[in-house]
Amino acid sequence: MLIATQVRATALLDLPAVALEAGIDPYGSLRDAQIDPAMLNRPDLTFPAERVAWLLDGMAERHALPDLGIRIAMRRRLANIGVAGLVLAQQATVRDALAMVERYRHLMSDSLSLHIEEQAGRAVAMLGLAIPGSAPQRQSRELGLAAFVHLFRLLLGESWCPDSVHFTHAAPRKTTQHRRFFGCPVQFGSPFDGFEFDGEVLDRTKPGADAALSAYAASLLDGLGAQTSGAATGIVTRLIHTLLPMGRASIANVARAMGRNVRTLQRELAAEGAEFSVLVADIRADLAVTYLRDAVVPVKAIAERLGYSSSTAFIRFFRCRFGSPPGTWRLNVMSE
Repeated sequence: MLIATQVRATALLDLPAVALEAGIDPYGSLRDAQIDPAMLNRPDLTFPAERVAWLLDGMAERHALPDLGIRIAMRRRLANIGVAGLVLAQQATVRDALAMVERYRHLMSDSLSLHIEEQAGRAVAMLGLAIPGSAPQRQSRELGLAAFVHLFRLLLGESWCPDSVHFTHAAPRKTTQHRRFFGCPVQFGSPFDGFEFDGEVLDRTKPGADAALSAYAASLLDGLGAQTSGAATGIVTRLIHTLLPMGRASIANVARAMGRNVRTLQRELAAEGAEFSVLVADIRADLAVTYLRDAVVPVKAIAERLGYSSSTAFIRFFRCRFGSPPGTWRLNVMSE
């Protein structure tokens, strides 16, 4: 069973304004999602990530706003993440800021992660989105990836842009704000969610970074509570979500990314009542359902994204898990 992940209330702070600008009354949708609009400026409150995903994708589909997550991101400000934003803003480099995101993830959003791979001066940032259940993820992915681009711009300047941005879901059917926000080519139907950039920016020093102010803000965050139980399971879950589309979600690769050996990681998971193979199977099932809801993605492509060497192996897994082959399941869902 996957850990239920949470999203900070302030992640939705700009949703009402974005909806009203588009001529939409957002408050009915918020009430349907059991979210009080008055709570959106409370950085101490969280909502289940699955509930937020249904809210965002539901609004986007009903009101023909395929770039709803991007529109929210375009209005987002540092204040949306409270004291954590102060810590991030005072980091000397992007690499330091990403380390702080991992350290204080439980005080921001534990559904998101970013895994960086570097080679020959180039870097690829791969988004991990851990949302249990069958909730749609398109808008959450786009909003989450935009949040990390915001973080890079916080340290590198507002004019910074990645070289390319990638999303696993299909391209929208209408003109959107994606290119305007990211400032670079956006590729849909890609093998991963993330962006590519020049690796040197990770260690570029930010002028005026205040180490003393950062340390003070960090001490405030430390006083807000420690990481909740299930820490190793949560990190492993996010890494599996990130590495699966690249075919690299083995326990060896996950352990390496966490700075552990395989046996140590297995012991940590066992102490939390978790097992790596079960986590992978659960995440594959969740992602399979998410991908199959996108009618334009072939079953063969979904099998590849989930790390299967053949469509046959994926079909066998899906039939065992859900009682019917993926093609039949998709037809039944589309006909509802």
